Amino acid sequence: MGPSHSFSSSPVRQSNALMPANPTFHEHFAGPQFFENKTPYHYFRLGHGRSSDRPFKLFVPITFDTYGDFINSVHLTLQFAARFEHSITTFALVFNRPYKRAILKLYPLRMHLVVCKTNEALARLNLQFFEPSHWADGLEYQVYRDPAEIVSNVHWQDFVFLPNQQQHVFSPDKPMVPFRIPEASVAELHEGLVKLGLDESRWFCCMHYREPNYRWKPVSNMRDCDPDVYLPLIDYVIDRLGGQIIRIGHPEMRDYPPRPGFVDLAKIENSTLLQAYAASRTRFCISGPGGGACMFYPFDAPMGFVDSGGWMDGAYQHSFLLTHTVVTPDGKTLRQDALFQSGLMNQRALDIEMHKRPGFHIVKCTTEEICRVADFMYDRTSGSDGWRTPPSVPTGSYDNCFAWPMQGEIRPKFIDL
Repeated sequence: MGPSHSFSSSPVRQSNALMPANPTFHEHFAGPQFFENKTPYHYFRLGHGRSSDRPFKLFVPITFDTYGDFINSVHLTLQFAARFEHSITTFALVFNRPYKRAILKLYPLRMHLVVCKTNEALARLNLQFFEPSHWADGLEYQVYRDPAEIVSNVHWQDFVFLPNQQQHVFSPDKPMVPFRIPEASVAELHEGLVKLGLDESRWFCCMHYREPNYRWKPVSNMRDCDPDVYLPLIDYVIDRLGGQIIRIGHPEMRDYPPRPGFVDLAKIENSTLLQAYAASRTRFCISGPGGGACMFYPFDAPMGFVDSGGWMDGAYQHSFLLTHTVVTPDGKTLRQDALFQSGLMNQRALDIEMHKRPGFHIVKCTTEEICRVADFMYDRTSGSDGWRTPPSVPTGSYDNCFAWPMQGEIRPKFIDL
């Protein structure tokens, strides 16, 4: 049996000249040497977006095919990526519409593409897609991936921006970051408008409205506009306001006779980039509801929005609204503030209510009202005698993070005629 030991109930401090009498702690800040060991945990999980070696990586599967929804997805994605000094956005999509490639060219930040052949193939992207191995491929022993491979590997992502998140529309806590026309295309697009008859020494505005005969969405709904009501705006802008006017849209729209000062981009096949350039230089625009209006928002174009029927139309900082009028079954007239407050300034909500209670009636804007909105926009943009300077992408101030959900509010600006 070994020797027995007895311990005092009071602690005994061991004396050691190399140790402090009372242990403390200190905080160490990671310096350059720490990051030289660029394992996935050192390298990939710290410093998001602060250097070109460690960009913030955003993955965006876009399942929307319609023109306006596709623009909205790309533009809202930009609002997140632009909060980082360095970022890579990976768009996953199907190129089944001619305008998709052109719209992606307007994205001003670094991006990659995952191109699927079909919508079914796009739908097969699952959680396992985003479970990369930390280890390098093809070696008999385990070694961490090289840092550059981590950045280039599509399976390593910081955030996946899901389709149901891509149509959030509101006034964010910061000014919206605009699209940018590719620098290599500016001269050609500018010359293209001039060759079509646009005078580069005089201002112009753009117009758009919805017709239900668009080849990619031949569906009629309450957003449809009567061309007979909208088309007189062309002569009004030229003859009364002294400007020029461009129609944005698609080739199926009703014909309108050519005249000096009128450029009809709607009738030109695959003119998405040319229409985008026009949106970036227009003094203002007059638009009814429809996907084509979505091209004006990403270029900060001052907009007079007529026949507005959705509260989201007022989410953009440069939009001024004149709503359609909703007459309820009991004869109540709802327009502007009253329509907004009723909760029926929403196409789906109004559709549901109209099915529940027959007797609703929608009254569209008149030609006179549309021209008065043009007067308002003309006065509001006074001093703009030539083509508007395109908006620039802000630089120099980055959060290198974002709040989710993004903070903001809806404060529509209604035009008082």
